[in-house]
Amino acid sequence: MFLDRQSLWHHLRRWENLAADADGPFRLRFGTLFVADADAARDVLVDSADKYLPQSGFFRLGPTPLSQTLRAEASRELLKVLARNDLRASFDIGSAIREAGDSRGRLRHQRWGVQVVRRYFAPVVAHRRHREINSLVDAYVTSSIIADDIVGHAVRRSHRSVPIVRAGFAEELGRLPAQGADAQDLVDVVLRLHRELSPADRAQLLQRLVLSTVGFTGVTLEWMVLLGVQHGYNGPAVRPEQVRSLVMETLRLYPTAWRLARVAATDHEIAGVPVHEGEHVLIGTHALHRSAAVWDEPLDFRPTRWEKPTDDQRRSYLPFGKGEGMCPANGFAIKALEHLGYLILRNYRGEVRLRRRKPHVRTLLAPPAGWTRLTRESQSDWQD
Repeated sequence: MFLDRQSLWHHLRRWENLAADADGPFRLRFGTLFVADADAARDVLVDSADKYLPQSGFFRLGPTPLSQTLRAEASRELLKVLARNDLRASFDIGSAIREAGDSRGRLRHQRWGVQVVRRYFAPVVAHRRHREINSLVDAYVTSSIIADDIVGHAVRRSHRSVPIVRAGFAEELGRLPAQGADAQDLVDVVLRLHRELSPADRAQLLQRLVLSTVGFTGVTLEWMVLLGVQHGYNGPAVRPEQVRSLVMETLRLYPTAWRLARVAATDHEIAGVPVHEGEHVLIGTHALHRSAAVWDEPLDFRPTRWEKPTDDQRRSYLPFGKGEGMCPANGFAIKALEHLGYLILRNYRGEVRLRRRKPHVRTLLAPPAGWTRLTRESQSDWQD
């Protein structure tokens, strides 16, 4: 039995249109306050953050975030792990692309980017760990991140498998003592948190870290390659600074984290609009990034706009959030995308075929159904 697999894209476009006509925050039909203004968004995320319940997309158990002390500790350990591994030197992009392709060499959208990034971050996720943990990570990527968070059509079998995967993580983590030396991977990060967390709690935290590391980055990689191929940003002449602008523009036009949600802890106001305790506030990252008041030709894909961004554009650009709830590894995600994007776009010819024109939006904002085929060519072949 299939669950509802309808894309939320039409809702996002409608909210963008409403935001364009609104003078400040406004309420959606179901009552949630929608914010699509940079000043109001920063007020919620930074200036008035104490008026909202603590929030963390990754360091939480169910809806409840870890304490601020534990979140800070986990963030520090995560950044150390990412800095310790030289992923650029050890990664074989050709092998990863071949592995992610189907029998006809096609890289299917809403899947292949996550598979490539999973392989890229393999030393970070489970560095020299037991085979069982890596097998569980692969099962989680397939049954949850791809099937549910991206595609949103998880079948009954997938819903049975996700709890089984988490139970498997808990069992394996329960067998492993915390390492005495510095953390080597995400497994060490969750094992070393100083609190009486159960193996099941640590398993949940590991899953969330895998989602943030692999899911969000993988979907953005798909978008970047798709758009790069469509707009002629691939070939031996591609420069690293062009790829950097390509990453920025991809995250502007199609922010994988398309909304940021907060819950009010007390009565207050946002830009003159009353907010009551317990109310949900939704910051529409996609609407912020597509505002005609901030961006020239906002629906056009123009990486060159990042050569000289304005102050308003910098303030309105929030692909990773802002403030305490901001993704702690955003800098490493950008570097990974720049590295992988440069390897692919410089060394491969690309062909894109879309079965649908509109993005597919569930937990993540993913490319339309279809595929990309990448063919490795020598520089002389490009000149023919």
